[in-house]
Amino acid sequence: MVEPPAARAAVPHAPPPRVSLIVPTWNEGKWLPTLLDALRAQTVPPSEIVVADSGSSDETADVARSAGAIVTEGDRRGPGEGRNRGARVASGEILVFIDADCVPPRNLIESVCLALADPTVVGGATGFVPADGRAIERLLFRLANGYQRAMTLWGLPHNAGYCFFFRKEAFERLRGIREDMLLNETHDLAMRSRALGRFVILPIAVETSMRRFRAYGYFRTVLKEYIASTILYYATGRTPPDVFRPAPAR
Repeated sequence: MVEPPAARAAVPHAPPPRVSLIVPTWNEGKWLPTLLDALRAQTVPPSEIVVADSGSSDETADVARSAGAIVTEGDRRGPGEGRNRGARVASGEILVFIDADCVPPRNLIESVCLALADPTVVGGATGFVPADGRAIERLLFRLANGYQRAMTLWGLPHNAGYCFFFRKEAFERLRGIREDMLLNETHDLAMRSRALGRFVILPIAVETSMRRFRAYGYFRTVLKEYIASTILYYATGRTPPDVFRPAPAR
């Protein structure tokens, strides 16, 4: 892996870190090729790509293997379990998690390495924008990005979960993602990471599909799956999966 020049300057003579890119999947054969193409075009390529598949019945696993990714298979128990399973397989010092229907900018991994050149930083997240977004969708995402950045600056780090990263050592010390939560589990991880160091928001954004919003409507997706679940998390420290169980949109 090629080390970013700025990272070399910040940490002279340090060997380049190994970066593992982890993608949780369930029937993502439609979206995965675009993501894998974007990862191959990175200014700093990942050391490895780990696809944590959860019982896909489509060509997801075949697409991943044909692109040279490591595939770890398991039961369908939610993206949190998939991310944890991928992290256990990963050999990198840095773990970057990204959803299969996202498209990262070419400097994603370079930006992560630059952020982690600061030893006080243990993890962080990117911004997110709607792919082919309508005006209302761009507005919703602009507000959500502002909320994520403001809360993080105020000491209550928020992680929407589209694309985020951690030092592997920190991820393991935090015991990974809580698998008893299907919503707010990545936000919970960011909040817990305050015990170890700083969680930052990178000045870049990934594109993500609007399939959930368009399949189930903005009212249900925004008010119930995001706002209501977040309020409950702040009040109780959990979001029960029997109440908040987002339906997959394919």
